[in-house]
Amino acid sequence: MANHLLWTTSLIQAFYDAGVRHTIISPGSRSTPLTIAAAIHPGVEKKVVLDERSAAFIALGIGKSTGTPALLICTSGTAAANYYPALIEARESGVPIIVLSADRPPSLRGIGSSQTIDQIKLFGEIPLFFHEAGEPKTDLKSLKRLKYAAKQAVQESINSGGPAHINLPFDKPLEPSKQDFEDASGLISQESSFNDIQREYSKRSIELNDDLKNLISNSKKPLLIAGPSNPHHSLKNHIREILVHLNAPVIAETGSGVGDEHRILKRYEQYLRDSEHQNRLKPDLILRFGDQPFTKSVLTVLELWSDIPVIHFSARKSWQDHAMSVDYSVHLQKNDTLLLSGIEKLSDSGWLDLWIHADSQADSVQRSILAKEENLTDAHLFSHLGRQIGKTWNVMLSNSLPVRDMAMFGQPAEKLFVNRGAAGIDGIMSTALGIQFSNNSPTCVVVGDLAFLHDSNALYSLKYSKTPFIIIVVNNGGGNIFRMLPIHKQHQENPVSSELYTTFFETPQNTKVQFLAKASGINYHSITSLRELEELQLNQYKHSTIVECVTNSGAGMKLRQKLWDG
Repeated sequence: MANHLLWTTSLIQAFYDAGVRHTIISPGSRSTPLTIAAAIHPGVEKKVVLDERSAAFIALGIGKSTGTPALLICTSGTAAANYYPALIEARESGVPIIVLSADRPPSLRGIGSSQTIDQIKLFGEIPLFFHEAGEPKTDLKSLKRLKYAAKQAVQESINSGGPAHINLPFDKPLEPSKQDFEDASGLISQESSFNDIQREYSKRSIELNDDLKNLISNSKKPLLIAGPSNPHHSLKNHIREILVHLNAPVIAETGSGVGDEHRILKRYEQYLRDSEHQNRLKPDLILRFGDQPFTKSVLTVLELWSDIPVIHFSARKSWQDHAMSVDYSVHLQKNDTLLLSGIEKLSDSGWLDLWIHADSQADSVQRSILAKEENLTDAHLFSHLGRQIGKTWNVMLSNSLPVRDMAMFGQPAEKLFVNRGAAGIDGIMSTALGIQFSNNSPTCVVVGDLAFLHDSNALYSLKYSKTPFIIIVVNNGGGNIFRMLPIHKQHQENPVSSELYTTFFETPQNTKVQFLAKASGINYHSITSLRELEELQLNQYKHSTIVECVTNSGAGMKLRQKLWDG
């Protein structure tokens, strides 16, 4: 009879040797050999997460933060199917993650055996690598192939950016004998000293061709745009070098990893919606970095300025061009050196000053309008948080309004994280937990009330937090982002009743957040006024806390519209 534990321990050891350090386990019977192999390996950090969907987003957060995949272990049947949303996000945003799904043996497939489904390529074309491992065999050739599959999974997941999947069928008995334990333990002690592996990346010197050098040198009005980017894909150092060389303004979107520095614009989402500014601030060259921008103002001007040449610098090979405006693509890793010799420096600061002036004016207008508003709005919250983030805190932002409001009212920061690959509202808190588990920094996650409920199972994994984990729930009465869409407008061409809109789109909820906090053993704090908001200081929290910020949605939408209208 095959030694299941020796088989799975060889696999876990191979992943460890390839640099994997985190495993998220969802309990089950068929995955017993995988679970025990991970549990007895002292070099692997283990977290047990009941909800597979939450588990997958936690693994996503780890991969997003570290650039190294975490392992997901689950039982057979529908368990692995719950990983699908996170795997889609991983594929779309280039985040490494690896699924190890336990399966029933082939002899039980297709005959109605309980908890047996077709798991072969369960996730379709989403994984960058798939391997059906077959039933355990401990001969040297079979073990060699298994270890090689681990190597393939890690390298494909990291180098191509996305998920990998290994399916592992097991027949009973699943539980190891005493001798199985001894054999597996001996394998671990023989093959690794458990020292962290320092992965070495190749470093290149990248020189642009003459056409690009001339294009950049001849530009008098260059504009840099940094879209979302995971830390291991971030080109922030190259952006700093280029912007100094070109004396150019930088639009740094939320999640770009570019911090609050001179030349970094803060209020572009406010004034770039205005046609006068769009004309006056039109560049003659656009240098894009990272993934596809998402703020409406940037998307609008990329369409509007379609006659302007665009150079896209990216650390991953992925089509990131919503406006279909990219003329030149440069593949550049963060450790590469971009040679700027031969490119003329732009010494005239008039172009930069034009943008800085527009940004400063917009900031003054925004502060004045916020000061006059007596109701607590989302805008006040993000303005307040933006001044506190700094370089210490991880900050994870939900999709829908929070990610847009940070761009509108907050500040650029290096440790702002977003899930903008598929841009769903699922798994936001779980992703933030994965980020925290991988770097142990205090973490703040900002979610709307609906996104909070969507991922409430993440609360049960807060027991693993070693540093403060603050969940700010922006309770504005449902899906307020729909108020920006034509469906919300009441006119003859769109005769949608207020009741129909509220019921089927905005979907306000009446869940008592404080009771969820109490049920999970988590501290709770409510903010309902501007005065209470001013007292909110992230550094005052020493333990995990849910902060419910009840904002006035009507006043918030009027405030946004007033700023957009100029």
